[in-house]
Amino acid sequence: MGSLLPSDATKRALRVIFVVGKGGVGKTTCAAALALSLSKTCDTLIVSLDPAHNLGDIFETLLREETREIASHLSAMEVNMERAIGDYLRESARKLKDMYRYLKAINLEGYLDTIRLSPGIEEYATLEEIVRITSKAEGKHEIIVFDMPPTGLTLRVLALPQVSLVWGEKLVKLRKQILSKRATIEHIEGPKKFVVEGKEFELSTTEQEDEVMQELLKYIKEVQGVRELQTDAERCLVMPVMNPDRLSFFETQRTLDTLKRLSMPTGAIVMNKLSGKQQEFEVVAKAEATFAKRIEKIPLLDTEPIGMNSLEEFSKYLNAKEWLPPGRTHR
Repeated sequence: MGSLLPSDATKRALRVIFVVGKGGVGKTTCAAALALSLSKTCDTLIVSLDPAHNLGDIFETLLREETREIASHLSAMEVNMERAIGDYLRESARKLKDMYRYLKAINLEGYLDTIRLSPGIEEYATLEEIVRITSKAEGKHEIIVFDMPPTGLTLRVLALPQVSLVWGEKLVKLRKQILSKRATIEHIEGPKKFVVEGKEFELSTTEQEDEVMQELLKYIKEVQGVRELQTDAERCLVMPVMNPDRLSFFETQRTLDTLKRLSMPTGAIVMNKLSGKQQEFEVVAKAEATFAKRIEKIPLLDTEPIGMNSLEEFSKYLNAKEWLPPGRTHR
């Protein structure tokens, strides 16, 4: 995991926008239109993290993992999550092998086969991609718009840094206890040495020498950087997208409750596909009263907004000014 702490040269130069919502609400369309509008003022990158990609279809262009410019000051990419999960597993295996060299037999193949199907792997791999892409974009782009997976997976991904900090701190405490017991044994019996592949190693007893402890401390620092990004309203905003129906309302309510617990700042709520039915007005009124957020209302269009020209028209329903970095003015 790379660092999301801004460097002195690029401090607060990059804003990250997470577009979230229930499947089928038009989240990708809204993300694409917002990115296109923002690119009129800022160098913008839009990234699809949804396993069922259709960002390229909306822009009417072929998108892959390599970032490519699709319009002036607008770049786009679609992340291959199978590749991302594979990378995450291989890197995890490498770290295990390096840190636990003194264990003569670690069945890494069995380990990979086991954790590939374990709960949370897709979430961790998705978070790693967010960090990797964001770190790489520093100094190159001013805004990243992430078209996120459906709500359930997205909220688990966004909650990971907070959960991981608690988990990491407990592991550090446990590792300190292990090192303390090692030091006691070393004091009585002398240093414990072992040979792996012809090389001699000595079992560490101090935090400074212990690779596991150093990896844990590094991980905690990196996760703290993610949390700082998540909670900084100048660097991060969430755009919830919903439809004017009760199920979408309840899911948006749960999303906003979770984001509040995570201290993540949210912008306006996009109410998409309004057709003018009476029950829709009731949902809009309830949303305005419950969420205490400005709601951008987008009508149900006769044709799908596909292609640059259609997205340009669609973007007029979105107040792009709100999503610009502080101090920037939309042309």
